[in-house]
Amino acid sequence: MNAKDGYAKALSLFDDYLQPLGMLAPRGPLRAMAEMTRGIVFTSSVQLSNASRLLVDSPRSLRRTVDRLSDHLSDTTWDHREWAAAVLQQLADAVEEDDLIPIDGTELAKPYARKMQYLCTVKDASRVDDPLVRGYWCFGAYHWRPSSHALSPLMLRPWSTRQPGFLSENDLIGRWFWTLRQATAGRGIWLIDRGADRPEILSPLLQVQKRWIVRLRQDRPLIGPDGTLGNAGTWAAWALANRTVRGKAVTLEVSLPPEQVRQYGTPPKLHLVVPTHTFIRNGKEERWILLTCGLIGHHVGPRQTRYDYALRWRAEDAKRFLGQIWHVERFLTRSFLALERLLWCVCLAGGFIAMLQREEPEWCGELRSRVLYHRKKDRVPCYRLARGLQAVAIEGVAMPMLNNA
Repeated sequence: MNAKDGYAKALSLFDDYLQPLGMLAPRGPLRAMAEMTRGIVFTSSVQLSNASRLLVDSPRSLRRTVDRLSDHLSDTTWDHREWAAAVLQQLADAVEEDDLIPIDGTELAKPYARKMQYLCTVKDASRVDDPLVRGYWCFGAYHWRPSSHALSPLMLRPWSTRQPGFLSENDLIGRWFWTLRQATAGRGIWLIDRGADRPEILSPLLQVQKRWIVRLRQDRPLIGPDGTLGNAGTWAAWALANRTVRGKAVTLEVSLPPEQVRQYGTPPKLHLVVPTHTFIRNGKEERWILLTCGLIGHHVGPRQTRYDYALRWRAEDAKRFLGQIWHVERFLTRSFLALERLLWCVCLAGGFIAMLQREEPEWCGELRSRVLYHRKKDRVPCYRLARGLQAVAIEGVAMPMLNNA
């Protein structure tokens, strides 16, 4: 592949991708968001100084471009909600009925920040012993399509306990559940890890989404098939001892206690899915206890349910991709509003790469081959594809190597 031809083709596909969103405007905030997204795709960085390199040919113009992008990102006179809704809708339109949507929170740690808006205390999981530092929390929903190995963020919503109007984490998650449900029209299977199995999360989940899998804690109260109340660990042990094994797992119809989990109307049927095998984690033996809705008995058995939930770890791969390839945690914005808009650009960039994987598989293979050691299998999907796009941009437009990415 000729680098200039490869970059020209990628840029043409990128413009076609943005055209339905009206982001090919000659001026204004939409143009700035398009340039920011393009910079993330072709430079693998969310830093404005790096993203601007594609647009300039001199240090002076680089400074002006950085200032212009910064001004648009933090512009309080522009209401970006209509644009953000259109971005989410375009990304959600790619979700098919049986695609997986892992949902997981993360943190954007800024341990040395002092003057950024609404800084709160977060747990930095990237450091030893998970120290408490300054930063922001972030709600993430990701789209994983196993058939094309396409992984991309659907929503990345930052939040802080100090932002105006903050009530609680549960309130924010409940609202974002509704937003995600409306965008996807109920398509996809939501995958949620233990820790989000609390009543305040399960209640809105019962209302908004018809198919999901949640991993439960051992002490989560459940009502068994005989109408008695027990905890999830007890019912899991009973099911393993008394139910027929299918697909290396057992199933048991259960329900949530209405006095603890608010429910409206006729609640949907819920099933406990308990694999017969265990695994060792941190020196302790653990077993999954999965609460499912809309799967068992609907052309999906315990084996497929167990397999689908195992792919929840794709959310960890997505966070690793955002951190290791696009350096999302190295954002330099000081405005919380600018951070929100930056993360929507990140989602849009991820959707573009996923679109290439789905619709241009052969060309994606050529892009991956431009990266050294391209035959080495990567743990994170689309790693080499992102590096390949960066390679053709550097060679195709003689862009200088990034020294602060």
